[in-house]
Amino acid sequence: MKDLTDRQKEVLAYISSFSEEHSYPPTIREIAERFGISVKGAYDHVKALERKGTLRLGENRSRSIEVLSREKPGARYAEVPLLGTVAAGRPILSEENLEGTIRIPAEMLRSRPGFALRVRGDSMRDAGILDGDVAVIEERPVAENGEIVVAMIDDAVTLKRFHRETGRIRLSAENPAYAPIYTQDARILGRLRGILRTY
Repeated sequence: MKDLTDRQKEVLAYISSFSEEHSYPPTIREIAERFGISVKGAYDHVKALERKGTLRLGENRSRSIEVLSREKPGARYAEVPLLGTVAAGRPILSEENLEGTIRIPAEMLRSRPGFALRVRGDSMRDAGILDGDVAVIEERPVAENGEIVVAMIDDAVTLKRFHRETGRIRLSAENPAYAPIYTQDARILGRLRGILRTY
């Protein structure tokens, strides 16, 4: 970003943080109001950022700014292994062959070991976890009641909400179409720390 002006860096940082906070980008008018400039001035900054490859501006649609680079100066990132698929439905065999690594914000794991798994199924949809998402998991062998965990049952891996009950463990879906899984022998592999999604 060395060829961006200081104001362009500020505008890009605002668009990025607004998009992360609201899950949609600001309008040109909102950018103008934020920086106390005219709508045309804000539009000119956005077009300059588009020319420099940091964002894309959709045509004839409000809230159509797409940030192409979300890296912020001084931001810290971590690489975690991407390991196969985890079921958000019935447990399925986890393919533990390494698919590669993915880059995540370091604060997601706070320097603890972790890994990522692809989500398959829709049993956690009411918790905002969808088929095709990538779940970022903090490695830990224990869980608190109510946490969303990756658990292994009979060599199969599933993503569910954890509850310890008298004499058993209940792994609950977040979709009424799926019944809970009851077991006395579940191995906790880690707890959910974040979800990554591409559109």
